[in-house]
Amino acid sequence: MKLSKLYTPFFLLLLSVLLVSCGGSDTASLDGDGNVPTAQTGRVSLLITDGPTDEFDQVNVTLESISFISDGDDNSGHETVIFDQSEVINLLALENYSNLLSTGVIPAGSYSKIRLHVSQVELVKLDGDGNVIESHIAKLPANGKIDLNPRETFEVTGNGHLVIELDIDANKSIHIVKTGNGKVKYNFRPVVFINVLGEEELKLVVLDGVVFEKSETGFLLCDESLLEADESCFTVEASAQTVTQDDQINVVIFDSIEDGDVVTVLGKAGIANVAALHIVIYADEADPQNLAMFRGNATSMVDLNNVFTMATDDDNDVVLPDTVLNVLLTAGARIFDKFGNVVGSDVLDDGVNVDVFGLAVPDLATVTDVDAAFVIFDEKEKDDKFSGSIVAVETAASQITVTVTDGYDVCFAVDQAHMFMLTEVDGKIISDEIAIEDLAAGMSVDIYGVDGGLSCISADVVLVTEI
Repeated sequence: MKLSKLYTPFFLLLLSVLLVSCGGSDTASLDGDGNVPTAQTGRVSLLITDGPTDEFDQVNVTLESISFISDGDDNSGHETVIFDQSEVINLLALENYSNLLSTGVIPAGSYSKIRLHVSQVELVKLDGDGNVIESHIAKLPANGKIDLNPRETFEVTGNGHLVIELDIDANKSIHIVKTGNGKVKYNFRPVVFINVLGEEELKLVVLDGVVFEKSETGFLLCDESLLEADESCFTVEASAQTVTQDDQINVVIFDSIEDGDVVTVLGKAGIANVAALHIVIYADEADPQNLAMFRGNATSMVDLNNVFTMATDDDNDVVLPDTVLNVLLTAGARIFDKFGNVVGSDVLDDGVNVDVFGLAVPDLATVTDVDAAFVIFDEKEKDDKFSGSIVAVETAASQITVTVTDGYDVCFAVDQAHMFMLTEVDGKIISDEIAIEDLAAGMSVDIYGVDGGLSCISADVVLVTEI
């Protein structure tokens, strides 16, 4: 499931990793026949996604490792390493959908935290030709070692499949500090939402790879480097809602897919499989193809010819940033919100954020035509940021009052807010998910929400930080 060639040269899939236990060396007891019993294991798949930001064109995070910590263990306890190699991920390519970060099997049981090690965060601005015009390395507290502590433990069950989406919000994680001499510094303070399948609705997932074990209703989707299927492969299931398209974005029957085909799948991740919404088959050619994901903003509504225009945000190896595209909604094309709901073309308008997967037809003119296989859009309004100090906490009303930096008091409704407390302990950043009961007067907070003109602003995120 190689994704880098489709979306961005900075995004490399972290896949096909067999998870390894790196904790204590407990000796297994023997059963009645003198055999060592087989420990139960379950499968874990980590998806990665990001929230929106307009400040930069790329937020390139160098990830060194990920591990799970068993329930009840302290920093010296049992740690199961999921991933242990250096990879660079451009978070901003993942605003409207998720990609697979890693998958494998680990011992069944309760886990209480996810440990990340980030070695670098690079913030990049590009010009219209895709050249870097500005690059900043954000400061990493605690050498980038991060412990994510959700309020509830998560369970890996024997022979089960746990799917977790890590939503690393680049916009809220980059803290801008203005120095006395007028310069600007950037600090990385990780705001990461842990979304567990079954507890939270996960975003759409986009995967590509090679087909193995094709059946009448599905197949295994595996990394292109594999010669046969293994446990890193995902089961893809088709249904009456699945649209299958060839490399020219023509609608074809599902039976057109054969073992060995390279495909891109748009779908919804489930416990047992990925429910496919669209499957696009690549041509059997060695030459580069112009099938790609085009990220940017719509610049028009959809006209009577089912065409709208968009301007691209980033270089995807097919077109440059700020390229104007004429996007044709082909016979099989559908428009989805980021959670997989089909919507009408009237949602597209000037300024709406879109991801278009399709076939580019380069032209000598300034406009490139793209035949769209599918479109993902997001109309979520960007959050405003408020900083200040808590002066009152009303737990029963789920409200807090904050004296913001401008010197006046603001009421925030926090009943729907995600709340985090960031601290630095023993050389690690500790990100604890907290509740209103953990808030107190005098705490310094950053609050993100949309000011809708009500008496209390609805908060999306409350961040308490000591770093």
